[in-house]
Amino acid sequence: MKKELGKDLFDQKELQTVSKHNIFENYLEPWAKIISNQPWVSNAYYVDAFAGTGRYTKTGEPGSPVIACDILLKYQKQTCRFHCICVEKEPQRYKILEDSLKRFKKRLDVKTHNGEFLSFIDAILHKTENSPTFFFIDPEGFSGMDFTKIEAILSLPHKEVLINFQYNAIQRWLKAPKVKNTITKLFGTSDFKTVKGEGDLIELYKQQLRQRGSYAWSFRNKFTMKNRTFYYLVYATKNLTGFKIMKEVMFSEQSKRYFEPSLFEEVNFQTFQKQIFSKYKSKKFVEYNEVLGSVLQDTNYLDRDLKKVLRNIGVTQTNNKNNRYNPFLSFPDHNSNSLLQKDIPTSKYQNILFETQLQPSKLKISYKQYVKIDDKKETSFSQVNDGSIITRFDKTPLPEKDTDVICPHFVELKWAYGCPFDCSWCYLKGTFRFRPEGIKPVIKDLEKVKLHVQAFLNEVKEPEILNAGELADSLMLENGLNAFSKFIIPLFETQDKHKVLFVTKSSNIKNLLQLNPHNQVIVSFTLNASPVDELWEKKAPRVLDRIKAAEQLYNIGYEIRIRIDPMVPIENWEKNYQVLIDEIFSRFTPERITLGSLRGLQSTINGTKDKSWVHYLKESSNWGKKIDFSTRLKMYSSIITYLRKVYDFQNVALCKETKAMWQKLKMNYKNIRCNCTW
Repeated sequence: MKKELGKDLFDQKELQTVSKHNIFENYLEPWAKIISNQPWVSNAYYVDAFAGTGRYTKTGEPGSPVIACDILLKYQKQTCRFHCICVEKEPQRYKILEDSLKRFKKRLDVKTHNGEFLSFIDAILHKTENSPTFFFIDPEGFSGMDFTKIEAILSLPHKEVLINFQYNAIQRWLKAPKVKNTITKLFGTSDFKTVKGEGDLIELYKQQLRQRGSYAWSFRNKFTMKNRTFYYLVYATKNLTGFKIMKEVMFSEQSKRYFEPSLFEEVNFQTFQKQIFSKYKSKKFVEYNEVLGSVLQDTNYLDRDLKKVLRNIGVTQTNNKNNRYNPFLSFPDHNSNSLLQKDIPTSKYQNILFETQLQPSKLKISYKQYVKIDDKKETSFSQVNDGSIITRFDKTPLPEKDTDVICPHFVELKWAYGCPFDCSWCYLKGTFRFRPEGIKPVIKDLEKVKLHVQAFLNEVKEPEILNAGELADSLMLENGLNAFSKFIIPLFETQDKHKVLFVTKSSNIKNLLQLNPHNQVIVSFTLNASPVDELWEKKAPRVLDRIKAAEQLYNIGYEIRIRIDPMVPIENWEKNYQVLIDEIFSRFTPERITLGSLRGLQSTINGTKDKSWVHYLKESSNWGKKIDFSTRLKMYSSIITYLRKVYDFQNVALCKETKAMWQKLKMNYKNIRCNCTW
């Protein structure tokens, strides 16, 4: 070939493409399954408008046409035939596409067309006129996407579109006179000329779809490790079931991006409940789908959240003879949940998720098959109920590339959000920056926490460590009425299988000193060299105070672990970190030590005021920016060697460090024993 086909597009999948294909695949599968089970459907179509090569030329990974054909074959029946139509304009790519799809043609009706999508769309619409059809419109730029054709698709029955809205390209050309007509055709209006910001631009496009009677939602896809929009995936349909499923798929994928925790709007759930009650108060015989459509289109909530609200405020249901899946709802004239009638004291429950009060035995314990860090497949605990309190953190994929980070799938105990210590690089700054409270501590409903913990302790047989410090400092509110230690440790001491892990920068251990027994508790103190602590951890207790607190707990039998994280290559860093090691071992010997170096997600960098540490970050991984490899290697090698030679201490691991670093240090990441694991 005269040029390298799609060097950035069709050689191998980038992170943005992985997310796009996850959404595409996780929606197309339920779509095909539902369609194939409809007795009125004899033919259904998948249309790939910009199909590309069908597979990635260097890695052989499947592209959207191959992914789609595999799914359609899986659900095709004698009573329901699936048809795949792929359009690709570039002749060289088209040849590879035909070769990629050759193996499907004996069992599936596959048609390929070489040319512009707009040249074939009218014929495709004529062919698919009354049949269920899913259009995937995924161009490289923004030409060939005339809004009149999108409108024509959605005007026909049983049609759905998933569109790659190329925001990065569009915004660069927005004011260029020579493409004004192309952009006008893209939006179906010239109103884009008056739009001022990114949010308004994508909203204009969705509003155009909604004004034609469609539901529309979008997923923001960012550049790898940058908080800058690459493109939006925009979904539109007139089918409420499809819209419900796609929104759930998009929200699920959003929670995986860059491995940030999914808060899922929990803090605002009370406000959402009030809005529903206020809007429908005293109304009788409102169709469920009417309420659901409004919630899905106008809020950041899902079907399951609406059902939770309806239970809580005492809505009654009546069967709908015309549609058994769309009951009539009758709303009370007063709210049956008294908590909604008054403000909840912030000193007690600042973040309540309303739900029916269940007994531990009634809560659902879920399991999944995981491929572990050592490549073994194993069915393990996944979550309790909806995972809002206890869930397995499994967002870091198994390492493949050298730049992939190593992080085993540990179990989170999400009892609270936020941290009072305000360290400059804390990733909560990025994760929580849009919450009304910011990083201010917020405790969940402790009754709910108790129920979920009891269910877990009663029913999960394989021993686990529950990390209570991933989204909050475990000892952050020990002076208040809701001291977490006094609440949680007695629960864990009722059994001898599972342990709770406290992760902290606090030195407030008065409650821990009084609690006995404490056999099922691990306390992990995060420490740093004193100059680093003084520069960037200003609101946390000084590092020497934390070491003294750790010593006290060690002396009365607590299992103590240490994280030296994030290590920063300040001037005389080697000497300063050796002093830290000496200070620790002069007082006690920790059970293990985990080392980590300075790193920052782009969202964290954007969300912090003090960016004086950012200049140390030189390279990227799949967990944000990092100090350059050679400097990190020197730091780790120095501290590990010092620990071994001076203190004969071997139990060392790395935190969120790359596969290449583990290998360079000749450490076996498949046997990782970091602070979050057994």
